[in-house]
Amino acid sequence: MLFVVTLAAYAGIFQGAFQFDDVHALFENPHLDRWQTFVGHLDHMVRPVLYATFFIDRTLYGESPMGYHLLNLVLHLGSGLFIYRILIRAVTQDARQIPFWTSLVFLVHPIQTEAVTYVSGRASGLMSFFYLLALFLYIHASEVQDIPKAYRRYLSGAIASFVLALGSKETAMTFPLVLLVWDTVIHRLSGRSLRTAILSRHLPFWIVLLLAGLWVCSHPRYSALMHFSFNLRPLWENVLSQMHATSYAILLLFCPWNQNFDHDLAQFHSIAQWPLPLDLFLLGGLAAAASLTVRRLPLLSFGIMWFFIQCLPTAVIPRADLLSERNLYLASIGLILATVVCGVRLAQWLREVALVHRIRPVGSYAIAVAIVIVLSTFTYQRNTLYRDQLSLWTDTVAKSPHKARPHNNLGHAFALLGEWDRAIDEFRIAAQLDSDYVLAQDNLRDAYLHRVGRR
Repeated sequence: MLFVVTLAAYAGIFQGAFQFDDVHALFENPHLDRWQTFVGHLDHMVRPVLYATFFIDRTLYGESPMGYHLLNLVLHLGSGLFIYRILIRAVTQDARQIPFWTSLVFLVHPIQTEAVTYVSGRASGLMSFFYLLALFLYIHASEVQDIPKAYRRYLSGAIASFVLALGSKETAMTFPLVLLVWDTVIHRLSGRSLRTAILSRHLPFWIVLLLAGLWVCSHPRYSALMHFSFNLRPLWENVLSQMHATSYAILLLFCPWNQNFDHDLAQFHSIAQWPLPLDLFLLGGLAAAASLTVRRLPLLSFGIMWFFIQCLPTAVIPRADLLSERNLYLASIGLILATVVCGVRLAQWLREVALVHRIRPVGSYAIAVAIVIVLSTFTYQRNTLYRDQLSLWTDTVAKSPHKARPHNNLGHAFALLGEWDRAIDEFRIAAQLDSDYVLAQDNLRDAYLHRVGRR
């Protein structure tokens, strides 16, 4: 059922074109030309596991996007399956519906489209796949502690999966914190048993994270990226700006019609700026809910904590874009889980007070199915925008009219179609919105030259 519904929602994915950074990442990257070049550059490569998949795709499929989309979709299906397999080990008999509905909503929710349909969004999907696999194997290891051979096999698999996740995207660094929350909230470990778990099972992951951190510090490319990131904005202003971006991300999960490939979010300099007080109230309320429900509804608490943990990297390390939907891929699991837990509890309460006993289960399932159908429809429609660059950037400009980059990219889409007058209009708007946007200025000049026949 999970796979069939997901395939229906993503039926249009194979008609998608390469978008935005895809051409640069896949076809203008000289390290993907030959396997000798790729292997020779591995020690200097950022996200080597991700680029290994790109190298394989490029070798197999060349410039045909269908194969690239296929792997993205397979990774998405695998992540949904791991969510189901993880959660069935955390529920009691009266909450047995939670794993299925959480996995299904995750798989068909349109917020995942950018990580699944956008080829370069694979970093989030690939990292999440290995991240969830590592958690799945860790849980298996904790269940077979009394069988040394099986324990070592599962724990070694979990460590290897964590390494692959780090090699896919750096935000996998949050994994040891998730293990701590899982064992304290779900397994309810404390005191001596928790200390034993940390020293025997958690410690290898912290060691891997430490070694990865030392490698990053010695890596010239990562050093340049870190220098760029920390010069984008002061840490306090980044925390405030990400606070608003996180609140807006929560809104997107419940209002997916506001999805946008290039969000235009404001930067904040003071906590008194509106709507930061409202954002603080929302995030504080979620944190309070996680704290108050940790005993009675541990899955609700775990879901909220998961969401906050996955948002930590962007709060600490500034990014040029305050919000990219593909970066919500792993974080969304937590809020979806918390929402499903609340929905199941509400349905159970309604069944208890319903007067007509025969319609009690029918009503709640009908509502759940209706929600899945609506989400699947949004996902299908969102996928249609990826069929060509003109569709995607027309939608983006409509939602971010005051941001320069969408206008520049829409101009590029018009230029590819030979519509030079419309391309010039968009390049001019981009240059006016951002006077320091050199690319838009160069594109505007080149478009004028094309129109007058000098190029």
